[in-house]
Amino acid sequence: MKILIAHFRSAPASLTSGQKQQRPVAEAGAVDSAGTDGVSLEMKKRRGLLEAMGHQVGICSAYAWAEFPIPALEFDSEEVMQMMRNLFGPRLVDFASEAELKRAFDNSLLELKQELSKVVGKFKPDMLFVHNILSLPVHPAATVALTEMLRETGLPCIAIHHDILSEGAYKFTPTCGFAKSILEGYFPPALPNLKHWTINSRNRMALKKKGVEANVIHDTMDFDQKLDPGEQGRIRASLRGKHDIKLNDVVLFVGARIVPNKQTELAGHLTAAVQALSHNIVGRKLYNDEVFSEDSRVVLVLAGRPERAFADYQKALFEFFDALQIAWMYVGDEVRPLRAEAEGFYALYPDMYAMADFVLYPTGWEGFGNQLLEAFAAALPVTVFEYPVFKEDIAPKGVNVVSLGDTILADRDSAGLAQLPAEVLTRAAREMIAILTTLEKYRSITDHNITVGKRYFSFDVLRTHLRDAVEWAGSMKA
Repeated sequence: MKILIAHFRSAPASLTSGQKQQRPVAEAGAVDSAGTDGVSLEMKKRRGLLEAMGHQVGICSAYAWAEFPIPALEFDSEEVMQMMRNLFGPRLVDFASEAELKRAFDNSLLELKQELSKVVGKFKPDMLFVHNILSLPVHPAATVALTEMLRETGLPCIAIHHDILSEGAYKFTPTCGFAKSILEGYFPPALPNLKHWTINSRNRMALKKKGVEANVIHDTMDFDQKLDPGEQGRIRASLRGKHDIKLNDVVLFVGARIVPNKQTELAGHLTAAVQALSHNIVGRKLYNDEVFSEDSRVVLVLAGRPERAFADYQKALFEFFDALQIAWMYVGDEVRPLRAEAEGFYALYPDMYAMADFVLYPTGWEGFGNQLLEAFAAALPVTVFEYPVFKEDIAPKGVNVVSLGDTILADRDSAGLAQLPAEVLTRAAREMIAILTTLEKYRSITDHNITVGKRYFSFDVLRTHLRDAVEWAGSMKA
């Protein structure tokens, strides 16, 4: 079967020997997540499994490395941002009237419909997997264009909703009747040839209230994809050496993107709390047989890439870390979807995790938690702020984490950054130090989480869902 996977963004499928990392059509570089975001990585996983099952797969996204690039799919462009602030905001600011706004929208819609039709005509897919385009209004013209194309062609489509309109992280207030009609009619659309998947049970219930039935298909991880011990040790030593991190320093690692809902500031608070207690373990062996000395540091490493739209948050965050007087560094500029070591680029997983001793996941809102699964697969313990989906869909599976609770302080700091009670930070820091200095405890936790991950979030689970989807599409075309 020929299967087309579509999203605004995507990760490259592979990088051949000597080939340089490409830039996306949208000129994404160090200023956005460029193929390292969770949705792009989930697409890549699905592609690999579908191809292993014998299907021919093509990717359609805004990026040049996709087989079917459509630059107009990029949502982080001036044209789309203009459309967004006029559709969803206090009022129309760039158009004289609702009719003028609609004319501009229709022009974008026509262009996207033509481009999508060209892709379908060229590839002739038997089915589509569409990620987020039909659920999150960050590029409404693309949503409407894709919906109309599906309605006209009748192609079987699985719509995978990583994020949906009613989630707490997303607020869209229509400026006019036209904007309201788009929100109500297309997020998500209802078509006989469209089947809905979502990545958490909360979204399934929200969609059900809108009359849309969806299956819950959690994010997954290849728990068998890991660096062998020799390679892991080489990359760990190389990255630590490059950034002047000693073997007996403790690295607290954040792999999530630098955007406000990730609450990365809490990682700074926690690093300061661990640092304040670290004098208690001077002279003691760490889990890896290194001795924590008076010269050892607790280092916060940020490997998640930023987004252009949240540059102010990044600036405030970095200034806050400096003011805390902790050891910290940002290495996201070195992160790419694929490793190109000769150029100084590494994959987030598994490469960058090789630096780490402990993963911090302080996110306040997450559709599921890709970096959490990556931490489990990398055999690293994790400290987690118990965001809603973690409490509802992940914690009940029995994972073992250090908890930051589920409530931030009502008052934010002067920069608008989140804060936790001091006693929560101190308790978590003590727990982390006990794990870092006890090999048996460290291994027990990481082995347990791998076992849970393989049972509930492995490729075996995803493979079953993909097989069911392909059978459904085949029955639709029969």
